[in-house]
Parts: sequence; structure tokens; C-alpha cells
Amino acid sequence: MFDETFCPPDIICRPTFWNIPIWLEVVLYVCGFISVLIFFYGVWRHYKLWRVGQGDLSRKMFLTQLGAKLKNFFVYGALTKKVAGENQPAGFMHLNLMWGMILLFIGTALATIDWEIARLIFHFRILQGGFYFLYKFTLDIAGFVALAALCVALYIRYKQKPRRLWGYDDGKLHFDDDLWVTLSFLVLVVTGFMIESLRIAATQPWWAVYSLVGNALSNVWKPFPEQFLLSLHISTWVFHAWLTFFLIAYFPLSKWFHVFASSTNTLFKQPAPNAIAPIRNIEDLETFGVGKFQEFSWKQVMDFDACTRCGRCQAVCPAATTHKALSPKMIEVKLQDYSKQFMLPFLPFMAAPKSGELKPLHEGVITAQELWDCTTCMACVHACPVGIDQLSTIIDLRRYLTLTEGAPQSPSDKAMNSMERQGNPYGLPKASRWDGIKDLGVEFAQPGVEYDVLYWVGCAGAYDARNQKVTRAMIQIMRAAGLKFAVMRAERCNCESARRLGNEYLYQMATTENVENFGALSFKRIMTACPHCFNTIKNEYPQFEGNYEVIHHTQLIAELIGNRVINPKQNITETITYHDSCYLGRYNNIYDPQREILKALSVGENLVEMARTRDKGLCCGGGGGRMWLEENTGERINNVRVQDAVAVNAKTLASGCPFCMTMLEDGAKATGVDEQIARKDIAELVAEAL
Repeated sequence: MFDETFCPPDIICRPTFWNIPIWLEVVLYVCGFISVLIFFYGVWRHYKLWRVGQGDLSRKMFLTQLGAKLKNFFVYGALTKKVAGENQPAGFMHLNLMWGMILLFIGTALATIDWEIARLIFHFRILQGGFYFLYKFTLDIAGFVALAALCVALYIRYKQKPRRLWGYDDGKLHFDDDLWVTLSFLVLVVTGFMIESLRIAATQPWWAVYSLVGNALSNVWKPFPEQFLLSLHISTWVFHAWLTFFLIAYFPLSKWFHVFASSTNTLFKQPAPNAIAPIRNIEDLETFGVGKFQEFSWKQVMDFDACTRCGRCQAVCPAATTHKALSPKMIEVKLQDYSKQFMLPFLPFMAAPKSGELKPLHEGVITAQELWDCTTCMACVHACPVGIDQLSTIIDLRRYLTLTEGAPQSPSDKAMNSMERQGNPYGLPKASRWDGIKDLGVEFAQPGVEYDVLYWVGCAGAYDARNQKVTRAMIQIMRAAGLKFAVMRAERCNCESARRLGNEYLYQMATTENVENFGALSFKRIMTACPHCFNTIKNEYPQFEGNYEVIHHTQLIAELIGNRVINPKQNITETITYHDSCYLGRYNNIYDPQREILKALSVGENLVEMARTRDKGLCCGGGGGRMWLEENTGERINNVRVQDAVAVNAKTLASGCPFCMTMLEDGAKATGVDEQIARKDIAELVAEAL
């Protein structure tokens, strides 16, 4: 049976609304119109929620750097670069599911245009002839791919149950349960294939071969009488349509809205934030950071809405993986749930909660311990596939605790007091800053004299006995290279740790002093052995009119070796591995100079990589001010990192950061491998080889 009123005899085209009475068509469009209205109202509610946040969310802002925004959307939204690029089934599954469903949606939209616009207005069918055959073939493949991806998703989520899909909430593990929504999409695809196969079984057109899945499935129905096929077809069609309209209407109310919100968020994705946003006019403010939801920026509110709860941030977070209170995923999830109270009521008679009825943001939603557990390693930001900046949210919440509440976690308050009064976090006298190198006769920079390098020694390099050895090694290297260098007598702590602990006021005070002192001297570039100082002076001082060429000591050493200014011997004969500093790596994308140096020093292929390395390297645990805090919950991060080096049978663990050196030294001693594996800064290795 084939009704030619849908397709003229001389043209093969799509038999839209085959076996569907006209009254049911009308019901279809009425229900569809209602569901679309609900959908757009739901999207509007989310947009109004974003506007609750601070800052400019306007058409002008959207059009600014539109090219870059569209590129982000295409790369991270449409192509899902960070998800599809994963070397695991989840990435491949997600890409297939997304594009399978998108193609099915486009196919449905095209069928509507073909039937209601092209046919009625222009008396022309788009879906006819060869294009119709291609259309059928493409949609069958898309449907099959989406169906397979949904099955893989169910297997991963409910059989494998990867830890990243779990989260901590009030100390208890819980699992995100989206089973019924996932099953609904699976049923939607299956019933779509059923409708197609029943039509093919009843009409048996020769071009059914282009419907690969539908044609194969039609063999199941061919033994049944025609009336049964017609009845089953129309009932399945009604159920499929109802489920479609329900999901359209429900979409903005569910977690699945992230398909829209996360894609929108990728438009505004920023490069990895190597600089914390400053608090402007800090002297005029009465409160600091974020103490209420409305004090978040609109981008942060959009971040909460865009979170897919995929757990990729949690999987790489050093705090979460060592069983501490913090999970960057749960920070976003809890704020996502909390944000719903600030949305417009879904129905007019539903009243929004009064401000007095809301739980407090601090301790009511996010605990202080979660915030203090963060090492600011930026692994979460780097891992997020949809452009969420978890770190800025944590820093803003910390600022409120430290500056507004006056409640930094102890004993960081002692370190910050020392930074302010003594100019270093160790609490040692200002006058003793240069005692560790005074016997070397290092020159203090003089106004009016230009230096090749102004050596920013940093507090660890000046005061910490272990890191003073690195300072001395670097001085030896620069002298061997014939560089004209000096140190700044007025050097003081730049308070980078204080800034990340929320004390923006102390940081800005120290920055103003250091920038003023830099301005009195003449130099080509600043060199520092501390990645934290490097990142601060290079990327954050420009916020306060401090623009300098800054180089890390490993970059300078690699440059000197590459230009044959120094010629160290190849004297590394045993296995060596390198630990990436977060503030060199993820913050500044500097991974290669250190490896080039170690290869130049090695006899043979001695350099091995740990399991977590480069942009996926594990933090030492000392960043974000954690150097000055106790680590009393879960496993110690530095201990875990040392075990990564032990696992590759390394005899030397190299680093290029004083914080990392301190943490790795402590980790080696705590795990009983102090004699088994040496800890060396790259500068020390080079100095030994000169």
C-alpha cells in the first residue's frame, strides 16, 4: 500500500504524515507550538538568571571580539575538542551522541520545512529524488550512531560508574542520577526507527534500501497483517510525538539544558587565566569578594548553569583525588542548584523565595574547608570541556572570608602578617634577606646602570636553606655565562600567596611597592627561579602598570645552552624524571625548556616521564597559599606526587620551583624514599655539570 497523495507518481519524495489523519496533524502542531513556547520561556528564565550576576551582558559585549567567540564555539562547542580528544570511550561517545541527536533534529526541522513551507507555499518538495535518498541514509546512520552512543553512555554511567561522575556533598558520596532522561532519549530514537520500519513494511517501496536500519528492522513486521501495522504505526507515532514534545518542554528545566548553556558558555571561554582579576578601587569598598550569590559575575553564574557534572575537573583535582573536602565539580554543582532560587518562577503563582529564606552562601552552601583545600593548580579549568573557570569562583569566595569576615584559615594569617611586616612569609628579619649569598659578592642593582638580568631571588631563594642552594647555583651559572646581573636590594615578598588566599589588599600594597622600586632601575629583563613570582610579575603586575620582560631560570638556562654560551657536561647517567610546576605549565604553557636541559645533561635516554605529566601533571600541593597551611585530611598531595616518581624508578626527581622543592623534599622523607631518590633543581644539575 502506498498513498500517492503524499508523493506524485512521477516523483519519489518523503511520505510525510503517512497514515496520520488530518485532525491528528492539527493536534501535533498545537502541542508542538505549546512545547516550543515552554522551551523558549525556559531559556528566557536562564538568561534572566545570568543577568542576576554582576557585569556587562549586553549585545555590545557579545559582538566584541565576535570572531574569537565564534572560533571558541566551533572548536569547544561544536567539535567538543576537549571531550572528543580524550583517549577513552566517553569522549567518542559524547561526540557521537551530540552530533547524532543534532542531525536527527536537523532532519526533523527539514521535514517540517519541506512539508509546510516548500510544499504549500512554493509547490515544491525539498525531500525528493536523490536528495531524499541521501537524507534517509544520513538520518539512519545518525540515529544508529546516537543509539549506540546512548547505550555506551548507560554502560559507562551505570556499569563502570567512574569516580569522576561521583561527587562529595556534606562528606557523603552521591551519584548523579540521570537514568530516566537518558532512557527517554534512547526510547525516542528506538520509536523513530520503529515508525520508519512499520511504514516500510506496509508500503515496501524499492528505495527503502537507503534506510539501512529502518529497512532491516522492517523484516520483523512483514509477517503481520496490514491493519496491525497501521494501528501499531499510528500508536507509536503518537507516543513518539508526545515524548518529543515533552522533552522539548522539559529541556530547560533539566540538567540537559547544559547542551545549550555549555555551548553558549564556550562562546565566552577565556584563555587559561594566568592572572587573577584585581579588585579595583579597593580602598573605597566596604565588602570584598563574594558573600552573596548576586555578587558573582554573570560569567560565573553562566558557568554554574553550564556545568555538565561530567567530573573531569574532579578527576584531575589534587584535593579531590587525595580525598579532601574540595571537589571543583561539587562547587559548581552546589552553586548550580542554589542558583535555581534566583530564577523567575516557572508558573505565575509560584513565588520566589525571600532573601531571608535562603541558606547563606558561606557554610550554608560552600564550606570554608572546601575553599582552603584548593591549590590553585588550575587543573580543573584546564580540564573543563565547556569553558568554566572554577578557580575565579574559589578565589572570590576566599576573598570574602579573608577580607570581609577576617577569617583566613590558620596558620596562613601568621604567614600573611610576616609578609606585611617583615617582607617575607617566614617571619625572618628583613635585614637577613641576603645573608645566604653575601659571601658571593653579588652586586645590588644601582640606578642609572643597565643590567642584562635583574635576578628576582624570591623569599624561598633568600630565606629557605634548601632553596638557597638553588640561588647559589643560579649565580654560578650566570657568572659562567658572563651575564651582567644584579639583585634588587629593596626586594620584598610579592605576596602572591596572600592574593590566592584572598588577601588582595596586602597583595596590592606589596605590588605598588615593588613596581615603584623596579621603576628606579634599568634592566633588560627580570629572571626568577620561582614560577609563582614569574607568573605574578609577568602576568599580574601589568594590571598595576608594571610591564616587564620576565624569564624563568630554566628558560634562561635553556637559552644559554642552546646558544652555546655555557657548555655543561653530560653527567646524568641514571634515570631522571621532571615534575612540572603548575605555574610554569598550565599557567604559562612552559614545558619544553626544562626537558631540553635534562636531555642535554643526560648520557643516553635517561629522562622518563611520570604517568601524570605536562598539562596533566599533578600539583605538589604547595600552591594557592597551601605552603602556609596544614594538610590534615586525606592523603598528602606531595606524598602522592613523590610516589609517581618512584613508580617510574627514577633516581633523581628534578624540579624548577622552590615550593615544589620544599613539598617534594618533605614527601620523600615522609614516604621513606629519602635515600632512594634525590631531589634537585635544574639549576643545581646544570651547575654541577659546568
